[in-house]
Amino acid sequence: MTEKPKFGFIVEYVNDIEASKRFYVDVLGLKVEREHPTFVQFETFAIAADEPMGGETEQEIFWLVNDADAAFSSLAPKAEVCLPIKQVPFGKVFGVRDLDGRPRYILELAKNRPSQEVK
Repeated sequence: MTEKPKFGFIVEYVNDIEASKRFYVDVLGLKVEREHPTFVQFETFAIAADEPMGGETEQEIFWLVNDADAAFSSLAPKAEVCLPIKQVPFGKVFGVRDLDGRPRYILELAKNRPSQEVK
């Protein structure tokens, strides 16, 4: 693999996206960077109220790459694939398990994501 994945963000699944957004903005003072009806992204942390990538509502950690297909070709022989590469509205993603069995997601962000940048 010619590029190393770089840390992207952590997603925390919540029951009420608006109430959670208000908490992080009003209480913790975080600034919203991107927003969608089921997703709010802060600097390196996001909340979501849609379907979790792995089916569980545990935190998900995403590592970013420029070419998901190349990263998959490089990583799949070295780690257990827990999510085959697939296209989703926000990009192309796949998952591998770390040595403790936790999923780690590798993501190539789509050029035109459904979330909107907040200025």
